[in-house]
Amino acid sequence: MDELRTHYHYFSNEEGDGYEIYSCDFPEVKGYGETYDEAMSDLRQNLKRNEGKRMEAESLMETAITAYDAKDYSKAKSIWESLSNTNTDAMVNLGTMYVKGFGVAKDIKTAYKLFDRAAAQGHEVASFYLGGMYENGIGVSADKEQSIRYYTVAAEADMPTAQLKLGILLRNDDVLNSMKWMIKAAHAGEAQAHSLLTYVSNMSEASDINVAFRMMDESSQRAKIEMVINDNLGPILASDGGGVELVNYVGGDTPEIWLRYLGACSGCHLGPTSTAGMILEQFENVIDKRIVIYLW
Repeated sequence: MDELRTHYHYFSNEEGDGYEIYSCDFPEVKGYGETYDEAMSDLRQNLKRNEGKRMEAESLMETAITAYDAKDYSKAKSIWESLSNTNTDAMVNLGTMYVKGFGVAKDIKTAYKLFDRAAAQGHEVASFYLGGMYENGIGVSADKEQSIRYYTVAAEADMPTAQLKLGILLRNDDVLNSMKWMIKAAHAGEAQAHSLLTYVSNMSEASDINVAFRMMDESSQRAKIEMVINDNLGPILASDGGGVELVNYVGGDTPEIWLRYLGACSGCHLGPTSTAGMILEQFENVIDKRIVIYLW
């Protein structure tokens, strides 16, 4: 409390002059007084009350979760309902009960309202659930744009499953962001992302680098990569009715090359022949010995 970061303003109205102060960390909690010191004292008291309510809510949430796990849905529902005016976790948990019909009659509309209120206050799980509802038309009309909007909130909060969903939904409309989210999901351990995305690298083996390539500016490096795609990979993959296109290039100590499979090659990485390994070899020979390639 002694290191409060605050903002204040001086006001004058029919009731008199005074100060309003609020905490930067809890802007919804304010203090009022005729003097700055009185307003600060009021703020500290209100913050203390707010902290007490928060701790009480945490204790009640734990009790409700224990009751829910024990299938005492009536008790869990009662607690979450009592907290659902202000506590976003309670909103989401109560909404989940209405989705599943545990302890209550299934009510998707009520669940949607609860998730919507929680999402409006920044709850990423609520946003994820709304993304799923809009994606699949559950309780609402299916709406891809709304689904992407809500999944994005959850993905930016580092939810791997939301990142995976975005990768799939954006596949045909925004290839760059589609691959970005799929790569993030794969690195976060999302199993389906691993099965969809091919990652090849020789980082653990490579000791030498192509100094001439590293000294180029990024646009020249990108042009070199495009040359390999057109001149080296194109003829090889075209014989099977497929190809690849450059989606993104990330320079640095270990350059990343993001490629999208085209045509018949969209399933190459699943076949017995290592198309991905062949692509890596072509880039190794012309571009660099220490690179990472993502293919999808």
